[in-house]
Amino acid sequence: MIETILHSVDVFTILTFFITLLLAYIIWDNVVRVRTNIPGPTPWPIIGNLPSIIGTNNASETFLQMQKKYGDLVYLKFGKLPIVVVYGYKNVHQVLVDNGNKTKFRPRHLLRFLKTIFPKEAGVIFSNGQEWVDIRRFSMVALKDFGVGKQSIEEKIQDEVDFLMDLFSKQEKKPTDCSKMFPKATSNIISSIIFGSRFDFDDPEFNNLLGNIATIFKYASAFRLENCFPILDKVNPFNKIKLVVEGRKKIQKYIASRIESARCSFDANNIRHFLDVYLEQEGKPDSKISDECLFLTIADLYIAGTDTTSVTLQWSMMYMIKYPDIQKKCQTQILEVIGNDRQPVVRDKDNIPYVMATLHEVQRISTIGPRLCLGKQLAESELLLFFISILQRFNLTKGDDNDELPMIGIQTGATNQPQPFKICFIPR
Repeated sequence: MIETILHSVDVFTILTFFITLLLAYIIWDNVVRVRTNIPGPTPWPIIGNLPSIIGTNNASETFLQMQKKYGDLVYLKFGKLPIVVVYGYKNVHQVLVDNGNKTKFRPRHLLRFLKTIFPKEAGVIFSNGQEWVDIRRFSMVALKDFGVGKQSIEEKIQDEVDFLMDLFSKQEKKPTDCSKMFPKATSNIISSIIFGSRFDFDDPEFNNLLGNIATIFKYASAFRLENCFPILDKVNPFNKIKLVVEGRKKIQKYIASRIESARCSFDANNIRHFLDVYLEQEGKPDSKISDECLFLTIADLYIAGTDTTSVTLQWSMMYMIKYPDIQKKCQTQILEVIGNDRQPVVRDKDNIPYVMATLHEVQRISTIGPRLCLGKQLAESELLLFFISILQRFNLTKGDDNDELPMIGIQTGATNQPQPFKICFIPR
């Protein structure tokens, strides 16, 4: 009976039937089966809404346009993975804080990506569930012990500020690419916490570390096709994730060498820096945090503490030279409250509302990334003291009169960075 039917139907008809069946399943799986009462754009078969995100120069603007069209909850699909985008402080707080026990786990597509970088365990940035809760709490306490939020860390920031101000003064009003200098300054502050010392700006090892950090931030992205379709990691000849893995390994190798150096002078009664914290915890049987996780957390703190604040400083500089009237108002308030002789301190923020409003607005309209990090207090202190000190000592102008200073940034793998520009630091 079956043979008779097969003989009576040609191959084209059979192929058409199976293709139609496959398309029907794809449409059902991607459009019908997972629809919820949350509004959002209709996903494409198989790839979902990925074309709307991947490849865009400004993912933040794309998401904002979705909010205007669909509201404060937007339903998307990345491949087969359902995504709900949440807008607004109250809604985000309800999801991530009030329901934190349900939302402390990483999405499945990120877990595939993370396994590529961390085959066994992850640090504080990419850890998952209760492990993330434990290592974050531990790290925040450790950072506080090393002076974050206290005068001791403020003094380290001020030392680095002075070094950078001297460097800008030596430029003799020449156009300067501050994207090459800010990362060195911010990296030295986190270096003082982790290693107990700073680097010389010309140190080749230091510059290699910064180069590896730049590679990681350029290519490590949550919005990779490979995250949703892991097979592409194996077949894509242009896959850049290998560069991320290699850069990360080089940084970890350097940190391991510094740990071994610190081991020689380690004293459990005198914890000097974060490497000593690792040595103190090493091998403790009752510790909630494994040695590997703590080691990777040190790398996370160093990487994140270098890039994010420096990028925010670059945005603030761009806005100051694009809007010289705002720059002038900030300088006027700085001189009225602080003067031009003494160093600014963090507590000055209570008396310079216009300057603080300017910094907050820069961060609002040029958000460099979506997640709130445990180094927030340190980053805020750095940003404040660098910003005030620069405006206190210099007038900022374009390095090139023809530079239009576009406000649309470049979306790297992890952060939204300003397009390249140069700036002239004119001593006041």
